[in-house]
Amino acid sequence: MALGAAVVLGGCTGEGEEGVVFTDEEWAKVQELSPAPGAIDDTTNKYADNADAADLGHRLFFDPGYSGPIEVGDDGMNGGLGAMGETGKVSCRSCHLGDWLIDTRSQPNGTSLAIGWFIRNAPTLVNVATYETQFGWVGYNDNLWGKSLIPAEFVMGTTRTGIVRYVYDNYKADYDAIFDTPLDDALADDARFPADATPLAADGSWATMDEADKAIVNEAYANFGKALAAYQRNLISGESPFDRYAAGDDAAISESAKRGLKLFIGKAACVECHSGPTFSNEEFHVTGVPQVGEHVAPAPGYDDGRYGAVPIYLGWDFNTAGPFNDDPTIDRTSGVTDDTALTGAFRTKGLRNVAMTGPYMHTGHLETLRDVVIFYNEGGGDGEFAGSKDPLMVPLNLTDQEIDDIVAFLESLTGEAVPAEWLVDPN
Repeated sequence: MALGAAVVLGGCTGEGEEGVVFTDEEWAKVQELSPAPGAIDDTTNKYADNADAADLGHRLFFDPGYSGPIEVGDDGMNGGLGAMGETGKVSCRSCHLGDWLIDTRSQPNGTSLAIGWFIRNAPTLVNVATYETQFGWVGYNDNLWGKSLIPAEFVMGTTRTGIVRYVYDNYKADYDAIFDTPLDDALADDARFPADATPLAADGSWATMDEADKAIVNEAYANFGKALAAYQRNLISGESPFDRYAAGDDAAISESAKRGLKLFIGKAACVECHSGPTFSNEEFHVTGVPQVGEHVAPAPGYDDGRYGAVPIYLGWDFNTAGPFNDDPTIDRTSGVTDDTALTGAFRTKGLRNVAMTGPYMHTGHLETLRDVVIFYNEGGGDGEFAGSKDPLMVPLNLTDQEIDDIVAFLESLTGEAVPAEWLVDPN
């Protein structure tokens, strides 16, 4: 084993057949990017690795029954999801399609369309369980189960109480077999639990409910998210050609990809933000992405990114400071403030499988990886975005060949596909 390691190290740090050379310091940086990560140990969700919870989450992920009325009807724009006003037509799967769980239905490339148009493109869910603290474009939550609740209540045209009542009507036996507190039979009472009740409407039915009944709904809603998170922990893409190369297989990637890797950790400085095995520092940066597209946040209200998300995050019932966190030793809200410096900032995207998960940027307006590398080569956008561009965003002065080499490296990050059984509708 020691001899094998020395041969690999010598091959990577010496002059190779094609002239790609890594110093010891560079090779140490390469090693920090591999091996491929698995799902983190999530103690905030006591059901995270419960197989029955994952199965329930799988069914809920594919179930469109709890979605609300469609706002953009079946005029060819929404891919046949349904006509204006129809309910029960949109599931989580509607915006996370195919083997890589991305939006391939909303065309042309841009933001995502389900119930109605959203202001951002739906990111992939492959490997979402490998991140530690932040999820989505702007970090609406600091744990996966809490983040899984946001699309349902914010963008699927439904309500918190409506979802809990749907689970009661359709999944009560499965739910009760998993979670510590069974669903209360009082949920069948329309007067106590109006289906349109949500805290997002300050003057609506939620305000008239007893605090004890709100607690019943909130606990069940948290568990709905924990089941979805348990399912998403199985959406893991494994080892990539890059990982095999980092482990010593010199033939695993092309010479162009090796040159691209050297640029990635060197001249192009991509690794400054795209670090670690997830290729993300899980921080927020203003890269100057212009608000391009018909349905993005319009001028002069350019998408304020993380700055606008922080009040929602801190006020959300299901962050790690809330009562439904199963590990009270963890509170990721500490020190988080709505700093104006975060205006227009977006989370550093993880790059594993990035060649399979276009279109790119929160606007979805860049179609190819080459477009993305060119964007960064130019130092980001020069207008039509909120906030002040990060000082790291400077022109890179890459040649056309160097751009192609970085693309080749990014393509080498495509890992093994998610196990097929998790991508099939179980209902």
